Amino acid sequence: MEAARVAAADSVLEVGPGDGALTRPLARRAARLAAVEIDPIRAERLAAEFAENPRVRIFCGDALARPMREWLAGAGCAVPALLVANLPYSAATPILLGAIESGAIRRCVVTLQREVARRFLARPGDEEYGYLSVRAGLRSDGRILFDLPPGAFRPPPRVVSSVLELTPREAPADSEQVRRALHLASLGFNVRRKTLANALSPAGARAVWERALEALGKTSRARAEELSVRDFLALARDWRAP
Repeated sequence: MEAARVAAADSVLEVGPGDGALTRPLARRAARLAAVEIDPIRAERLAAEFAENPRVRIFCGDALARPMREWLAGAGCAVPALLVANLPYSAATPILLGAIESGAIRRCVVTLQREVARRFLARPGDEEYGYLSVRAGLRSDGRILFDLPPGAFRPPPRVVSSVLELTPREAPADSEQVRRALHLASLGFNVRRKTLANALSPAGARAVWERALEALGKTSRARAEELSVRDFLALARDWRAP
């Protein structure tokens, strides 16, 4: 709660409130709170608990079934809002990607599996660096605030968890260039064993990519994990899908 820095004027979206461990302090601090719980029994209990609080709305449903902006609007929340949650680990990645790409969230402070948190923040040369790192890096800045051992949860998971802060950036002026950069990153990371010039062959001749890599100061043997987010944007600048 302290890491989330929720102010009295803030609207907050919580995904996966469970038994309400975060919901209660969030309800005390935030101007408005929308909480989305997929378990109907837990959702019903929380809805009954907060029935007399007009600033809190408990929804029963899959958070991924609707855009975040719609969940927030349904609770009368102003946007951009905060996302503060102990995320369900099985859905943490699409939820976080949806948050940073939605335009409805200005900061995320969430708990998720440590390995996944590291993939969101990885840079070239890191073991965890991959397509997810590029996609998140194109849209946000982030940091791991602290780790949590299995014993911090009930029931305890089999993994160490991290509290991750992601701050979405403003939408890039050239969203088409971003889309192309993501497509190239996807091609490159799908076949990590290949050189990037070969991996990108569905998008153009090898010689074209060798020249583009040379312009970036890379050799023709470079692989996707050697290129930064900025490098993928540069590759996409002059490329057009065939």
